[in-house]
Amino acid sequence: MGIRFAWADNDAKNGLEWAPPVRVVAVVTLFASTLDVLADLLVCNRIAEYLDNFQSLVAIYAAYGYFFFTGISLFVYIFEMVDVCKTLKYDEENVFYARLAKSMVLVLEEVPLPTLMNLLFTNEPRLSLASPVYFSSWIKLVALTWGLVKFTKLRFFWPCLPLNPKHDAKENVRRCFTFTLYRICMIIVNICHILAIVIVIMNIIASSSGGRKIDVKEQRL
Repeated sequence: MGIRFAWADNDAKNGLEWAPPVRVVAVVTLFASTLDVLADLLVCNRIAEYLDNFQSLVAIYAAYGYFFFTGISLFVYIFEMVDVCKTLKYDEENVFYARLAKSMVLVLEEVPLPTLMNLLFTNEPRLSLASPVYFSSWIKLVALTWGLVKFTKLRFFWPCLPLNPKHDAKENVRRCFTFTLYRICMIIVNICHILAIVIVIMNIIASSSGGRKIDVKEQRL
């Protein structure tokens, strides 16, 4: 069975039809996103367990921010899963909906949560938080790396636009440097993606050595 690759651009079907790989991408996205959300909930549970003992006000504010954006991530997760389930059902992906869902995941989840986690752990590097932070950061790194594959497939990753098989190299380069509003949004989302990966790697490095015991006599900063 060969790979069927076609671009449908009409009112009835406006999407990228690519089977069987489209199902593989959808299933991997399903598992990666689910593990990502579960890891965030695990971290929230551990933070809530020790929040009353936090000594740093910055860490406390970061913890509440983490709770808030984890709640938002649950709604974004549902939005993304609707796209995944529709892809699995119809064996075809709506490109606009998929790009929107993945962009929302990045802007509302993958950038704020690692940033808040970095603020929290650098200001409150507790031994009790090190393992959950390390574990969840690795899961998030895998999810973000897979996100690059997803965006490349959706032709929404600016550095890979010259590889678009629909046009020749000259036309692809021209499109890369024609900065329409759509392409500017793409670049902003891609920058957020790379930024999220960098922050997650920083969190992995910070938590890999474990935390330190916090003296209960320390005053809040």
